[in-house]
Amino acid sequence: MKLLLRFVFLFAVAQTSFANSIDCQAEYTKRLQTDLNLSYKEFDQTEGKGMRALAYAGCAKEAADLIVAYIKKNDAKQSSLFWHVAQQRASDGENAEAIRYARQSLAKEEDLSKRPLRWNDYVLATIAFLEKDKEKFLQHRENVAQGKDLHFGNAMNLKLLDGLLKNFDKNYKQATMQE
Repeated sequence: MKLLLRFVFLFAVAQTSFANSIDCQAEYTKRLQTDLNLSYKEFDQTEGKGMRALAYAGCAKEAADLIVAYIKKNDAKQSSLFWHVAQQRASDGENAEAIRYARQSLAKEEDLSKRPLRWNDYVLATIAFLEKDKEKFLQHRENVAQGKDLHFGNAMNLKLLDGLLKNFDKNYKQATMQE
């Protein structure tokens, strides 16, 4: 989870610092030639590689496009890939596509007695944010809050959701960059 927290922080910093410092399309084209052959861990979970290189550089659209290409080429099924497409599409203002991919990241069966991470509530709260449905957002946020002491991921996700709540009138990119 430390890696996820670092990703969220670096993603926000990258959005403001580096968005104009590289040619996103050229970097995407280059990475299409090399990164689709990386292992899932290298592509999705390793700093400076795969989609993270584009995301950190502020190239949300290209990062999402690279993940989609990776999913197709590798017939990848990992939910984190779909979630990262959702995040990048939302950061690029493509809420309908973000919601479509976020729904694909939902756990089919979520047994909170075995693994108390309230992933589906976190995802559904984020979808509600994108749809600007505050009532649904608050419902799912509350479910995550109820589990904050049961799994460290719930506490982390609650902080992210509270940032969205504080900035509910903003778009996803703006809301995730605010404190």
